[in-house]
Amino acid sequence: MSAASMTPEQLEAALEEAAKASIDLHHNLNLGTFFVASACDTLLCGVMIVQLINYWTWSKNDRIFNKAIVGLTSTSSLVATIFIIVLMFRLFVYEFGTYTPFATLNLLTYMSIIDIVPSVATQVFFTERAYKLCGRSWILLGAICSCLALSVCGAVGFPPARAAVILTTGEGAMRAKVFMYCWLCGSLGAHLLITTSIMWSLIKSKIGWKETDDTISRLIKVMIETQLPPTLVVIFFFIVTTGAKDTYLDIFPLWVQSKFYTCGLLASLNSRYSLRKTLKNESSSHGRTHKSGPIIHVLTETYVANDAPTQSVSSPTKFASTYAHKQHRVIPKDPLDLDMDDDSIEMDDKTPQSGNGTSNQNSSTGSNNVFSDQDNEHNHTLDYMDNTSRTGLTDNVAFHGK
Repeated sequence: MSAASMTPEQLEAALEEAAKASIDLHHNLNLGTFFVASACDTLLCGVMIVQLINYWTWSKNDRIFNKAIVGLTSTSSLVATIFIIVLMFRLFVYEFGTYTPFATLNLLTYMSIIDIVPSVATQVFFTERAYKLCGRSWILLGAICSCLALSVCGAVGFPPARAAVILTTGEGAMRAKVFMYCWLCGSLGAHLLITTSIMWSLIKSKIGWKETDDTISRLIKVMIETQLPPTLVVIFFFIVTTGAKDTYLDIFPLWVQSKFYTCGLLASLNSRYSLRKTLKNESSSHGRTHKSGPIIHVLTETYVANDAPTQSVSSPTKFASTYAHKQHRVIPKDPLDLDMDDDSIEMDDKTPQSGNGTSNQNSSTGSNNVFSDQDNEHNHTLDYMDNTSRTGLTDNVAFHGK
């Protein structure tokens, strides 16, 4: 019986049987894909929100172009999440128990229009980088723009073409496939051109200086981390579309690819601040020692006051026993502390102060005083003469008295 001769009730029953047969062919895989895709999209939406908060916190003075790209991609990705929630309620709540919505729900195909917005916006952002890094090559710019235009045409034309294939005919199904292939091939071609051109320019810009080459290597890693995930998603989308036609595996990349684009874009923008902080820390610690703190030995002299003036006149060997040398370990400030204004590390005064110092000077006047004022000044300068470790950056420096 042809579709034209069927009553609406018969047509609905036929669609229900066809949809049920399609779902039951891989029942667990087909239905499970919807739940896994929805859960992954929700998780990535949370990651996107955290990245978005970090971006607006540290990028208040960012240029208007970057802010416009971020606003467009994040808004469209949030709309995609809301759209997916609506679809899940429609399929598993309001239409629960029926299989026809899985085959006739045209809203499933309109997801391509929502996905193309963050995809193209993100690729436009990286196209500008590739254009500048490659010496403002108009050939590269034209090739990437051609791929993006092809991708947009395929994504916009796919839903109407797919909606016309409710009762599939050979010509209508082929038209829908052509639009889908244009969408995926254009997006994949733009990805490959952008990634290879940027990485080639960065690798070529290495000049042999260690710090510069390390910075370029970090930029290459960031480029791989931000561009590889959406590229793999597009490749997976292309594979399951062409090789697993009797399953709903294409729902997963269709629902999550907008988040991969947006999260990759935000990760690339936020990496600028972590990279600058790393470079600043390295430049601040340049030339500083990474060894443990040096041990500084400080000479301590203790003078003993005697009431009898005659006892102060003694042999030098007897006087030597009246003072003792004590070594104090001084823990200097960490030379790697980035909050330091300069490289100087002051040494704490560990010389004990005696309250009898004044009486000692008063009692040691006249011809019986062993140390004159000139001798005291000479002894005082012993703590600072030839003291090369006043900066605190030399190790194992001992000070010896007279």
